[in-house]
Amino acid sequence: MKTIIYNGIKFNKDSKTGYYLSSKNVNGKRIRLHRYVWENERGPIPKGMHIHHIDENKDNNDIDNLALLTPFQHEHFHSEEHVKSNPEWFERFQHEGIEQAKVWHASEKGREWHKKHYEQMKDALYKDSIRICQQCGKEYSTIDHGNNKFCSNKCKSQWRRDQHLDDVDRKCVICGKEFKANKYSTKKTCSHDCSIELQYRTRWGKSKKH
Repeated sequence: MKTIIYNGIKFNKDSKTGYYLSSKNVNGKRIRLHRYVWENERGPIPKGMHIHHIDENKDNNDIDNLALLTPFQHEHFHSEEHVKSNPEWFERFQHEGIEQAKVWHASEKGREWHKKHYEQMKDALYKDSIRICQQCGKEYSTIDHGNNKFCSNKCKSQWRRDQHLDDVDRKCVICGKEFKANKYSTKKTCSHDCSIELQYRTRWGKSKKH
C-alpha cells in the first residue's frame, strides 16, 4: 500500500480507484488527498464541483496539477480521452447515440434538466476566488477555476519572458553572430553596437565605420 503524509495526515492509495484517502476523519469525514490539498491551498470546494488532475496522474497531487471543474467539464475531458483510446466505440456511439441525444436535449424534459442543472451550479461557476500573482506577488480576484496564476496578461507575458519560454535563435544582420531573442520581438541585432550600425545603414545608407 502506497502512503503519502501531508500536513501530518496519512493518506493511503486505494488500489481500486487510484486515489489517496485519509486514514482518519478530517473535519468529521475521510477525504481524498487531492481535494484536501485544494481546500488547504485554495479554500473550500464549491458544492458539486470536481477537482481534476491536469496530467491525469493521481500520484501527482501538487496544487499546480489540480484544477477546479464542473462535473460537465470533467466528464467531457475524460470522454475525449476515452474516444482517443477507443475509436471503434466512438464510431458506434456516434451512430446509435448522438441523434437520440439531440432529440432528448431538445425535449421539454431535456430543457428542464438543463435549467435545473444550471441553477444548481451557477453560484459555483461565477464565484470569485482570491489568488496571489506568481509574477508581481499581488492578490487578485478571479472567477477562473482553472490553473490561472497571474493577475493580468502583462504579468503572464513578463513571466514568460523572464523564463525565456518564447526565445528563438536568430542571426545578427550586421555581424552574423547567433543570438537569442523573444519570438514576438522585432530584434535583428545581437548587441547595442550592431543596433547602432543597423540604424546608420538604414538611415544614411552607409556604415558608421566609414
